[in-house]
Amino acid sequence: MSRLIKYIKEAEIYKIPMIKKEKEKKLNLKTNREKTFRKTMYHETDIIPKDRTFENLPIYADKKPKVKFQDWLLIKPEKTNPDHDVCSFGKSEADGKFYGWSHRAVCGFGIGDKVKPGTCGLNNINKKAPFTIKNDKEARDMAIAFAKDVS
Repeated sequence: MSRLIKYIKEAEIYKIPMIKKEKEKKLNLKTNREKTFRKTMYHETDIIPKDRTFENLPIYADKKPKVKFQDWLLIKPEKTNPDHDVCSFGKSEADGKFYGWSHRAVCGFGIGDKVKPGTCGLNNINKKAPFTIKNDKEARDMAIAFAKDVS
């Protein structure tokens, strides 16, 4: 009995909202019309957040993702100054990296990562490649520059 309880505590189940929503039709009795309601479905996984990557992102059989990568990697989008229209970057709670993205590409920058020549966004910051990211401010700046350059 104690082994069973220990196993259940170790195997935590995480629920992540899925991209596709379940459609449910209901009848309005006053107007006698059907209305479609969308209900959020959740993908259940036992993969802990620090072990999540793009390689183990859940996908359907047609190779399309089941969940948004922002939800999978626990990325909280940040807003820049009102002057800038870039809102496609944020910090991941899963691995501690800053990610920049657009509809074309995604890239993560963390402390200790090496930025090579030819990396998108390198022209927007005052650094010469190759260099190693030393702190969160440099990683955040690189993610913002990547998001601006890719979009």
